[in-house]
Amino acid sequence: MGFVDAVETLTERTAPTHQSVAIPQPRGSPPKAPFILPDANRNNDRMYAYLRGRGIGKETIHRCIADGLLYESARTHRCVFVGKDENGMAKFACERGTRDQWKKDVAGSDKRFSFHLPPLGARRDSLAVFEGAVDVLAHVEVCKLKQSSWDGYRLSLGGTSPLALLSFLERNPQTKKLILCLDNDVAGIQATGRIIEALGREKGLQPLKISVHPPPVGKDYGDVLVGLQQQNISKSTRQQAGILI
Repeated sequence: MGFVDAVETLTERTAPTHQSVAIPQPRGSPPKAPFILPDANRNNDRMYAYLRGRGIGKETIHRCIADGLLYESARTHRCVFVGKDENGMAKFACERGTRDQWKKDVAGSDKRFSFHLPPLGARRDSLAVFEGAVDVLAHVEVCKLKQSSWDGYRLSLGGTSPLALLSFLERNPQTKKLILCLDNDVAGIQATGRIIEALGREKGLQPLKISVHPPPVGKDYGDVLVGLQQQNISKSTRQQAGILI
């Protein structure tokens, strides 16, 4: 609980009702901004072009748009990835630049409800975890290319903090299988270890079968997707040239 929330809770419990209680503000900590989603652009052309350029398929993009999880912002034309609570209310959003490397959460976002993609089928006991929202979408395409039948929740941590994961598991006690797919770099490897330790300390959670699947090539699953697509293009080119492989 944050400092201000803690003080408010304590004073509400102990202060006489006829007294007005002054809530002290921590020095250097501005009040949290209200969460307001960026205005949506009249179309998603730039967002669509950016994600298609990253190898994300039309079907996956349209699915996210239809579910209210993805759109293009009006002012900056960035990708806006939306995280919702169990009632379908938007509680979190992060922006990703379509023309630069901009990455930032929208002010007032609640990290506990980070961007996540539900399964297509009825099986809801598996969860794959990634650092970024684009990696979530890339993993969908990787599974299609490798003709994998895996289907489950896919969650973006929005970084390496375990907060979104722990909150998700609390809200989804049916989860039995957890796949950690964080980046294949020092930060991702260290974060994977911290997450496993954090899960071990959470006594209220159901026992989980945890497996670690970092990207087999490159830094993240976006790199894996690009590599697979390039292999397919190369294979198709050789076949058209009459070269047996």
